Amino acid sequence: MISQNHTPLTSHTPQKQHTTSSNKYWCTFTYTGKKTTFITKLFKHTNVRFAFRTNNNIWKHLSQTPTENDEYKKFGVYKLTCPDCGKIYIGQTEREFRTRFSEHKRAFHHNPQQSKFALHLTEHKHSFGHINNTMQIIQLQKKGRHLNTIEKFHIYKEARKGNHLNDDLTVTPTNKIFDTIITHLT
Repeated sequence: MISQNHTPLTSHTPQKQHTTSSNKYWCTFTYTGKKTTFITKLFKHTNVRFAFRTNNNIWKHLSQTPTENDEYKKFGVYKLTCPDCGKIYIGQTEREFRTRFSEHKRAFHHNPQQSKFALHLTEHKHSFGHINNTMQIIQLQKKGRHLNTIEKFHIYKEARKGNHLNDDLTVTPTNKIFDTIITHLT
């Protein structure tokens, strides 16, 4: 005899669950082409849903500000020239030139011992000029041995003229390679 009570049967086949919108997770992707489609298809059988956006829209074109070509936002080897006597300090930075200039200026106003350039200006009662008149960018270069060599060369060149403000320990007494380059430049 068959029982009239219906008891749930357990089945080994998985049943498809209906997800409600509260179980879904939404992510946005900037659409870049086939790669974006491929990545999002990997999540097809999950609760993750995707919305696509583009970075090429009318607002971007209408509100675009012109790009600044500000050399002082870059980094490398620089030269600071005393506005009053023309003595030169050579330095390098991996931060923006503008940031490094501000550090020299801050040292001039608060603690001249932190900068050979600021110390020279303070000791001789010279003025601190504007960045456009005081700082010259010698070469744009990333941090590394090449940057160090460029800095050493320019310090050596100014030291030969007797016009440098760098620490004397940074000046090599003689360098035949630098001498050869200097004679070919003049």
